[in-house]
Amino acid sequence: MSDADYVTNQDIMLLLAKRIKEYRLAARMSQKEMAEKSGVSLATISHFEQGVNQNMTLNNFISLLRIIGMEKRVCDLLPKLPMPPLALKQLNKLIPKRVRRNENDTKS
Repeated sequence: MSDADYVTNQDIMLLLAKRIKEYRLAARMSQKEMAEKSGVSLATISHFEQGVNQNMTLNNFISLLRIIGMEKRVCDLLPKLPMPPLALKQLNKLIPKRVRRNENDTKS
């Protein structure tokens, strides 16, 4: 299954669990060490990585991200909008919805 195939919430949670495990192993860290450093219980980490518990709290997930040094990547999930929503709304008001032409515009 490629990353593009992760479309359901369950698929995404399984992908995240897989990635957390990969990063933990790359850091040469046991689940017990991760639990001690993150404050997330060993059972929670174990169940998450096994796909048993897919209801990990966001707080616990962020704690795990911190331990593997990836907490700053959360901003990549929801990048800052290029323009504040209110400014975009004001800009959209200035864009005409249709163009009206008079007779002089159509003659060449």
